Formats: sequence, structure tokens, C-alpha cells
Amino acid sequence: MHFSTKCECCGHTSTAYTHKLGKNLVQALRQLVDWYEETKSPAHLQRHLNLTKTQYNNFQKLQYFNLVRNIPEGWLPTPLGIDFIYNRAMVLNTVATIENNVLSSLHEAWKTHKGKEPKLVSVRDIHLISYKTRSEYQLEKSRQLNLNR
Repeated sequence: MHFSTKCECCGHTSTAYTHKLGKNLVQALRQLVDWYEETKSPAHLQRHLNLTKTQYNNFQKLQYFNLVRNIPEGWLPTPLGIDFIYNRAMVLNTVATIENNVLSSLHEAWKTHKGKEPKLVSVRDIHLISYKTRSEYQLEKSRQLNLNR
């Protein structure tokens, strides 16, 4: 997406960005839902969840999909977030933002989007899309090295 606007008064430039809902974000959401269902309290990401660095750094993006909300006490799953995890709801796999505001599908910025059209996905769709992790590649490589012996 290549879209930006410039304020005529102050010259501030606002740029549109797209965000995809992937496996890492869904796994982080699942941890939050599990925590919430056990404790019925908000989660502090570093104390209560076992997130990877990537999951922690990108966790706030779940707000763009209306799956979580942040309150002073911590993070809570939204009803949509809980329903999504239990495969009772679908959400768009891609959203666009300008300065933390989610853009509607009719916003002119979408005309500059070169990726695939956003579509509704279920939690199963995300988990079926899998990619190899670094450790999986390393395991494959070590197996191949052992074949040569």
C-alpha cells in the first residue's frame, strides 16, 4: 500500500499501512483467551503470557482486528476475539491503518494496495497456513547432513 496524506497546515505526513493476521498473532490471542477464561482478569503480557519476542512486539495489532482491547489493568480479549478462537466467528485477514485508525474497505488508500484482496478467515484457516520455523529448517538440515555419513 502506497498511500499518504500531508496536512496543509503543519505539513505532517500520515501514511497508510497494512497488517495481516497470521499464525503468530493467532497463537498470542489464544494464550490471552486461555488466560482470561482461567482467571477472568486482564493479562499483563510479560508476566502472564508466554509470548515470543515477535508475538509481544506485534500483540497490539490484534486491536486493529477488534480481537483484543487494552485497559489500564492489562489486555482483554473482545467477545469477537473469543468467538474467533473458538471458530464461531470470522475476521478479515488484512486491515489497513493510518495513525492507529483502522480504515474502512471503501477508503481510497485501498486503491494503492498491491497485495491480495482482504478476505474473511476463520481460526482454522490461519492454522492451516503453516510455514517452517527456524528450528524446523535446522532439524531438516541436520538430517540431511547425517545422510551423507
